[in-house]
Amino acid sequence: MTIPYSSTTTTPKTASATSVASSSTSMTSSSVVCGSAPLNTLRVGGSSSLATGGLWPWMASLQRGGKHVCGGTLITEQFVLSSADCFSSSTNASEWTVFLGRLNQNGPNPNEVSLRVNNITLSNLTGNNVVVLELASKPTLSDFIQPICVDLGTETFSTGTQCWIVGWGSGQGGVQQTLQEVQTTVVDCGSSASPENICTGFVTLQQGDDGGPLMCKQGLAWFQPAVLTVVNSTSSSSSRRNNTSGFMVFNRLMRYNSFLRKAVDSLPSPAFDNSSSVPNSTVSPTTTTVSICPFNSAKTSEDPLDQTFPSPPLDSSNTGGRAKAPYVQADMITRCSSLNN
Repeated sequence: MTIPYSSTTTTPKTASATSVASSSTSMTSSSVVCGSAPLNTLRVGGSSSLATGGLWPWMASLQRGGKHVCGGTLITEQFVLSSADCFSSSTNASEWTVFLGRLNQNGPNPNEVSLRVNNITLSNLTGNNVVVLELASKPTLSDFIQPICVDLGTETFSTGTQCWIVGWGSGQGGVQQTLQEVQTTVVDCGSSASPENICTGFVTLQQGDDGGPLMCKQGLAWFQPAVLTVVNSTSSSSSRRNNTSGFMVFNRLMRYNSFLRKAVDSLPSPAFDNSSSVPNSTVSPTTTTVSICPFNSAKTSEDPLDQTFPSPPLDSSNTGGRAKAPYVQADMITRCSSLNN
């Protein structure tokens, strides 16, 4: 990405995941909420913006050998979600460090903490996969460090919903020194419409953006309906550009429900009451979306859906109790280097 932004595992219980490392811990999040970004004052209807520290407090920099490899997101006090592609070179937990509250890859980061990784748990389904990192210790939550809400399928991202992508990716094979952001908008999927898809305006990710989130605000909380992976033209992909309309089609990978339920015991509740009538953050469907560079379409994974993943507790007056819905995740975009191939 090229828009500057100045901000800011448990061992699996079945053969459906591959775990690398030692012990696991039980994570509880009853007193923690997700999706809260106290310093985020993004205007509705904007395109791209400069921001101050803490805009995306769940954003993580996953590093190996002192270098940024991928992005990730804090989804509980002790677990980080990313793309499994980031770990093709090493799944040794002792080689990885997670930075939270980070803005600059070089330079001062007064609100940053660095955390060792205790356990790495990979899903091992056919096609693209995700990874959950268990941190060796819990960070102190602050305005600059907060978990994001994982979209469990209870959210409706209607046409016009404003969403954002952030990362340190660079088209020159390195990384951006300052965290970058770009806005996109949920659009009608047209001929690609499916309960498993979410479509947005055209954006391009680059190497180093892998593992980062697509983020959309619902009421007062930020949700993550997508984990992004930048892959080369020879890799299978479960997201693609619609060659006719030019928008992005993200497959909602519900097949990871069972894996995530085993890797993460529970997820925090959203930072708002679902029974309240707070409108979604939206922009006009005709708003121009950011286009950085084109890339070709890619193969979509056709793995079967997995079982449902329990959602956070919801207000009983609105849902009739604790709702259950599929875990929703989308990912995988082709790297700029594969454009026009």
